[in-house]
Amino acid sequence: MVYTSLFKHRAWPLRLLISPPARVINFWAVQNVQSGARPALRAATDPAARGGEFYGPHRRHDTGYPVPVTSTASSHDAADQARLWQISEDLTGVSYRITP
Repeated sequence: MVYTSLFKHRAWPLRLLISPPARVINFWAVQNVQSGARPALRAATDPAARGGEFYGPHRRHDTGYPVPVTSTASSHDAADQARLWQISEDLTGVSYRITP
């Protein structure tokens, strides 16, 4: 979980639970924006990264520097992938025709 401004629209108990002052109890589960961006940055810039690899904290639901991790089974669902792609195109107005 990454603490971003998106949480300002959540119910106050959740905002309180993940707020920076609560870091003394939630340090293992909530990351700041900079730490939350590290997996994507490593995947995009690490010369050793290969297509199809995923990066995340070294333990599930943890924080810390990104390492190669196994993706979830649900991330391989072709119907979900197609739906996400279509929603992304609709929201951005950018379309790429990619054939399998």
